[in-house]
Amino acid sequence: MPYMQAVKERQLLRATRAGERWQGLLARREEAVRKLAIGGPEAADSPERVRLYRMREEEKRLTLARAGVTESRLTERRIGPTLDLDDAPPNELARIAGIPVGRIVQLNAAGRQPAGFATGFLIGANLIITNHHVFAAAEETRNCGIQFGYEKVDGVLSDGTIFLFDTSRFFYANEELDFAVVGVSPVALGSGASLAQFKSVGLIPTPGKILVGQDVSIIQYPEGGPKKYGVRDNELLIAPTDADAFLQYTTDTLPGSSGSPAFNKDWEVVGLHHSGVPEMKNGQIMRIDGTPWNNAMPDSAIHWVANEGVRVSVICKNLSAARVKPEYQPALAQLVTTFGENFSRLPAVETQSEDTSMDGAKTGTLDASRGISITVQGTANFYIGRAAAAVAQQPLLQALAPLAQPALTVAVEKKLRFDPNYADRPGYKPNFLAVNVPPPGVTAARMSQILKKDSAPLVLKYHHYSLVMNEERRLQMWSAVNVDFTPAKHRKDRSEFGTDTWIPDPRIAGDLQIQDAELYAPAKKFDRGHIVRRDDTAWGETPEEEILANSDSFHFTNSTPQHERFNRSNLQGLWGELENQITSQASNVGNKMSIFAGPILDEHDLKHDFGSGPVKVPRRFWKIVLVTEEAASAAPKLRAYGFILDQSEAITKFGIEAFGLGEFDTYQVTLATITDESGVTFDPLVMAADTLSTVPNERKAIRLESLKDLHVPPPGVARKAAQASGGGPSASAAD
Repeated sequence: MPYMQAVKERQLLRATRAGERWQGLLARREEAVRKLAIGGPEAADSPERVRLYRMREEEKRLTLARAGVTESRLTERRIGPTLDLDDAPPNELARIAGIPVGRIVQLNAAGRQPAGFATGFLIGANLIITNHHVFAAAEETRNCGIQFGYEKVDGVLSDGTIFLFDTSRFFYANEELDFAVVGVSPVALGSGASLAQFKSVGLIPTPGKILVGQDVSIIQYPEGGPKKYGVRDNELLIAPTDADAFLQYTTDTLPGSSGSPAFNKDWEVVGLHHSGVPEMKNGQIMRIDGTPWNNAMPDSAIHWVANEGVRVSVICKNLSAARVKPEYQPALAQLVTTFGENFSRLPAVETQSEDTSMDGAKTGTLDASRGISITVQGTANFYIGRAAAAVAQQPLLQALAPLAQPALTVAVEKKLRFDPNYADRPGYKPNFLAVNVPPPGVTAARMSQILKKDSAPLVLKYHHYSLVMNEERRLQMWSAVNVDFTPAKHRKDRSEFGTDTWIPDPRIAGDLQIQDAELYAPAKKFDRGHIVRRDDTAWGETPEEEILANSDSFHFTNSTPQHERFNRSNLQGLWGELENQITSQASNVGNKMSIFAGPILDEHDLKHDFGSGPVKVPRRFWKIVLVTEEAASAAPKLRAYGFILDQSEAITKFGIEAFGLGEFDTYQVTLATITDESGVTFDPLVMAADTLSTVPNERKAIRLESLKDLHVPPPGVARKAAQASGGGPSASAAD
């Protein structure tokens, strides 16, 4: 594809410079994190930016009040577990904000077969903005266009409408700020549709549109595919100073997202996304594994630490002073006149008729002279009455009257906070119990499947747990977690941590982890099942440790597809009941235990294509609970309880995407059986502690109809079995 190599080289240069900027801002980032934890966004940002932000927010409220709006339409957000990149907008305002955002495409000589490679958005009459590294010169736009409406609507992909670039109308690019403004034909290719129907995004030069810690949402066309909405785990990381031309944030993007608009909570553009931010050391880009990256390696190997966009206020300032060809001057002058505060340009909400509720099916124009009741996705209601014109003419104090009424309570989504320092994760501790318990291993037959580093299994460490990945299946092979149910170490319930947010582990390539788009979104009856339960790892000596340990359980490396009837204890699944039973019995063993677990990755697992390539869904899962009795004595007794849960019959009977109330078979089994089935090995000490080791037929599995069927040996049996094996337990101080 013409210019694509040049585009990639320019992207790499932008990423390198972004990484260098990030290195220079680490001290400010640490200070921002500290202040956010203490007092929130206003405490973490500068006093002047907070003052400007408050002034803008007050003016917005006044504008809405003058229009008769009694509840802000700008606060509604979808609550609950979501994708980091969604096909659907989170609300009606986001959908409207996304209308002017298009996919930049390369066309063949016949004007067909579009191949997407970047994003851009309309900012004025027949003008779009994207990055300089996308188009550094006018001739690079040849045989290229912008495609609006290429997106999924109710699961159906729309072809959208393509408009060719027309640099005879306008072209201006700035390398330092990495932006380009390009002219567009006003008539669509083939259909003759009008560009005006896609509206435009207003650029606001005023600072103070966002504070550090607040949401940065990005509407984009990642990897040249359909439109996506990045609206999760998306905070502004550092408050910019007057000298800063760029914003840094956590919002997810992918190649192809270059040139996307970055929005604040009110869907006003605050930045032009242009690059990921790689970790840099000694002037070199670093890989996920901590070694230097080079051009021969894929981008997925880079350790990306953030994303970066150009500040809109800086772009506006540059364009206002830009010198262009005489034939371009009228278009530039017209564009500059649109810069400025105009809250009436906030995304218009559509309606179907007077005094009715909006269902999203009909469209129209927001008209303050009509009496309208509008519902945005059923949660954010506001009203515009015929008295709006009179309200707008009232004195300022009278217009403020509606704001003096009791404030409406708006549900604010709390986000999980992840520890950014992966190098110091402690991981599973073998000496956590009164007996030293080594972590699992892998059989020689399975070793070729394991993700490795320096020829040894790569052990990924988290707060309180560790795991090893099966590279072939892109799922966890085994995990080992230390659990402490001491009440004083559990200060929060799960609702206080924040909304469930799953993220990839940045230490390994994203394509080695099964993520939402591949399976969990289309397979709607399957949960992102924790192998290491959040309740088991969400504890800490300090509140900070508890928060970070809870978040660590939400890495895709710890996720395995589990049907909701299996995964959720509130749906009476025996597996969930078993986990709750383990928790309830913790006080009997000093509140401590270690748990090994993982999926059984069988070659006969059902293979299913959910739209992004085939994925094998595990049918069975295993778990080993390790506890020590008489932990305070000189000879504590280690006991191990092994289990396998089988969901094969339910998958066969009901399928994956239309699961019914199938039965799940739960068995208590020997640890030797788990090794045979999973390829995971255990230390002789652990094997000797198996509570089924004394059963006459040790290969026999005990089917559990209820928790009463658990095999619990009488006191002393576990110790005798261990002594008989020659691997008696060794005393060790609890860690």
